[in-house]
Amino acid sequence: MIIDFRNIIGECFVTNEGYSIQIIDYVDTKNVLIKFVDRPEIQIWSTLQNIKNGQVKNPLHKSVYNIGYYGIGNYTARKNGIKTEEYVKWFSMFVRCYDDKYQLRQPTYIGCSVSDDFCNFQNFAEWYSHYKYECKYPLEIDKDLLYEGNKIYSPKTCCLLPKEINSTLNSKRHDLDTMKYLYEKYKMDVPYYIRTELYNLTKECGSYQLS
Repeated sequence: MIIDFRNIIGECFVTNEGYSIQIIDYVDTKNVLIKFVDRPEIQIWSTLQNIKNGQVKNPLHKSVYNIGYYGIGNYTARKNGIKTEEYVKWFSMFVRCYDDKYQLRQPTYIGCSVSDDFCNFQNFAEWYSHYKYECKYPLEIDKDLLYEGNKIYSPKTCCLLPKEINSTLNSKRHDLDTMKYLYEKYKMDVPYYIRTELYNLTKECGSYQLS
């Protein structure tokens, strides 16, 4: 079916998320540009079918536990149909902080929160890509090493640690033998600033000489 673009440009629709959108450019049914009426600077290319079905997503809509949102940027949640590493790590923060069932199993996360910066997936993904390092062990987001007793996931308070270190810090098992073991095992696999923090934490647990 041939559609006269003059009849469709300017037409308004409402998305399933409740946002009013307006068509501002039309190439063909697969390439239609819309803007959000309340935020006209947000413009997205979509298909005519998705527009009519209300399936256009507002990147600022707080869809993750009513606080996290996708944001505007180049990082994607999926590649080739598979969730990206950045998105999985980002979403997991919200589960730990805001999922009641998860906190019943892991009560140490009660009272934790995600900062405004990290609520935006694009901000988190940029931080994650910058601070990720080559390591033979799986990395996890840690909020405890840099600031003891910290309850906030933010760019300032978080770092990436091998899973075993992260789990130990979260469980508060800071005895000397455990920290010596972790320091010696991972000291050559983590960045220097993390190595230094681990060493300082080991010193707090008892007398220990840097090697």
